[in-house]
Amino acid sequence: MKKTGLITLILGILAVNFSFATNTEKVGVLILAHGGKHSSWDETVKNATEALKQNYIVEVAFGMANPTTLQDGIDKLESQGVTTIVVIPLFISSYSPIIRQNEYLFGVRNTLADPPMIMMHHGSENNAMKEEKGHSAMQGGHEHDSMPKDTLHSMSNVKKKMGLKPLNFKSEIILAKPLDAHPLVAEIIFDRISELSVNPKNETILIVAHGPNDEQDNKNWVKTIDNLADQIRTIQSEKGNKFKQIFGLTVRDDANPAIYEQAKEQLRTLVSQSGKDGDVIVIPLLLSQGGVEEGFLKRLEGLNYEWSGKTLLPHPNITKFIQISVEEALKTN
Repeated sequence: MKKTGLITLILGILAVNFSFATNTEKVGVLILAHGGKHSSWDETVKNATEALKQNYIVEVAFGMANPTTLQDGIDKLESQGVTTIVVIPLFISSYSPIIRQNEYLFGVRNTLADPPMIMMHHGSENNAMKEEKGHSAMQGGHEHDSMPKDTLHSMSNVKKKMGLKPLNFKSEIILAKPLDAHPLVAEIIFDRISELSVNPKNETILIVAHGPNDEQDNKNWVKTIDNLADQIRTIQSEKGNKFKQIFGLTVRDDANPAIYEQAKEQLRTLVSQSGKDGDVIVIPLLLSQGGVEEGFLKRLEGLNYEWSGKTLLPHPNITKFIQISVEEALKTN
C-alpha cells in the first residue's frame, strides 16, 4: 500500500472514531429549585422539564444549595453515562447566598463567599407564627425550602461538624445563570398583568419578590425587577397603551424584624397611595405557588388591589428558558 493511501486510511479511521465519540457523549441537565411546602410545587417544576427529556438526561435537585440533593442529582446523571452536566438554577435572582454557595459547591468559586447556610424548614406553621407573633430573623437569608425536617437537621449537623465542601463529580460542569431579567420572564409577568388589566393608563403595577437579607443583594434584586419593568413598558407601548406606573420591590421575608417591617410598610404604602387615584395590580415574582405568596396577602390585608396569585409557573416560557440556557451553555463552553 502506498504511503498516501495508508495516511488516508488512518485519517479515515480517526475521523470515524472521533465521530463515534462525539455522538456517544451524553449531556445531562441538572435543574435546581428551592422547593415548596406543597407537593404540587415540586410537580409543577418537574412538569416544566419534561420536554427536555427528548434530548437530554434530566434530574431535578430541590433545596437551597443543599449538598445532599445536589450530589444525588450528579450521581444519578453520571450513573447513566453523562459526561457533561449543564446546571440550570431556577432561582429568581443571581444576587443571593444560594447562588454563591452553589458556585462554590460546583467548583466555580474557590472559597465560600458567605457563611454556610444553615438549612431550616419553612413550613406553613412557621409562616403563620411569624405573622401572628412578629417576624423573627431566619438564618441564612434564603428562599423557602421543602425538605423534610430530619434531613434539614441532619444537614445542619454535618456542616457544623465537617464544614461545607465542594461536590464530587467526574463530568464537566457548566453552571448557567438564574432567571434574573430574562426577556422570557418579562413576557410571563406581562401575561399575568394582562389577565387582570382593564384600563392600563389608570393602573399601577407592583411586581413583588421575596428578596434577600443583604443590602447590596437587595439593591441588585430591585434593579433586576426594574429591568423587567422596563421590558414590560416596552411590550405595552408596542400595543399602543401604557400602564400608569410600574414599581418593583422586595418583601425580605427572612431579614431582621426592623427590615422586615420596613419592607412591609413600603408595600402597604405603595398599594394604599396608588389606589387613591387609580387601580392597583399586584404580581408575585415567584417561581411557583407554594406558600410564600400567602405571606404577601397577609401583609396586604384590608387594602384594595387586584391579585390572581399566578406565579412564573406554570408557563411554557420557563421550559423555553431552560432549553435556551442549555443550548447557550453548550455553545459557549
